[in-house]
Amino acid sequence: MNTRSPFQLAWRSFWTLKKQRQEPLWAQLAVGAALALPIGFCMMLINGLLTGRVGDPGWWRASLLFNLFICLTVAYSMLAITRAVEKLLPAATIEQLAKAADWRAALVINAIAVGGVVCGAAFSLSLYAHFSGWDAWGSFMSHSVAQTEFLAFVMVVAAANWFWWRLRVKQDTLLHQAMEAQLRLLQAQIEPHFLFNTLANVQSLLERDTPRARLMLETFTDYLRASLGQLRHTDSTLAAELAMVRDYLTLLQIRMEDRLRFEIDASEEALAATLPTLLLQPLVENAIEHGLEPKIEGGRVHVRARVVDGQLAICVDDDGLGLDAPRRQRQRAGGMALPNIRERLRTRYGAEASLTLTPQAAGVLASLSLPYRRQA
Repeated sequence: MNTRSPFQLAWRSFWTLKKQRQEPLWAQLAVGAALALPIGFCMMLINGLLTGRVGDPGWWRASLLFNLFICLTVAYSMLAITRAVEKLLPAATIEQLAKAADWRAALVINAIAVGGVVCGAAFSLSLYAHFSGWDAWGSFMSHSVAQTEFLAFVMVVAAANWFWWRLRVKQDTLLHQAMEAQLRLLQAQIEPHFLFNTLANVQSLLERDTPRARLMLETFTDYLRASLGQLRHTDSTLAAELAMVRDYLTLLQIRMEDRLRFEIDASEEALAATLPTLLLQPLVENAIEHGLEPKIEGGRVHVRARVVDGQLAICVDDDGLGLDAPRRQRQRAGGMALPNIRERLRTRYGAEASLTLTPQAAGVLASLSLPYRRQA
């Protein structure tokens, strides 16, 4: 198991650009050999069938080792160029190129593959000529058939890489859609106790404060309409997300009365930003449920949004019990809100987005940062 896992890891990431690699060098070399040797043998078989020499044992003995050597050199040249690109490029660029949907990733991988074929073939011919004394370069340059076969091989490698990239884009798109839908449903679930508590509050207020009961019911209706409507979309605007957050906080303020105060402050530029649906509300829910609701005197929640250096910066600031307070048992899968947000950010934006929690003298500051994109 210990020798199999590194090989599997190297196999899955052989054509993926990564700044930091976990798989050892021997596993990367083994994957290169596992790819190169069958390809070299198949090329020999095709060449033998086309030239009618497939049944000649002497031809196999004379050329098999040479062709396998070329294929190994080509594979290791591709590997060396890939690792050199990973070392030279910044981490942010590598992260961007690692996204399958980015056409630049296909261009870079194809350039690496073609460059590996050309450099590997040239190096192997020179090395073989040096050790064997055979003029490999002269033989290659004097045979137009060999040059045509090499050009065809380069084109096949380029086409195969392009096909692989298109297949990977389709697979990653389907995986992203499935994961996004699952996570949005988890984030969008309305907790039964929240629903029942709200209806119970409306019922009790009807007897002693009818205008307040009416306000609570109207706000709750708006909240349900907005939250259920958001489930039909993958992306939303910050303006729509904040409108839903405002309804949610207004509902809780009617229930908690003076124990809850809130403020929402967003710039006009930030309000036009697009972001994944129902990404913000779990942060506000977390601040209320774990910070303010258990606190006897309650407190305040301040939601701020600005655009800073091309990033949408959203802060949810509360003066509740803080991170060190004991967590309450939740009625649904507790503790999943923050991991789900981080997973959604990683799936959508990679290293360009982040969620950090910062303890304060009173309460917690949750900071959300993601690339700023305006609504089309």
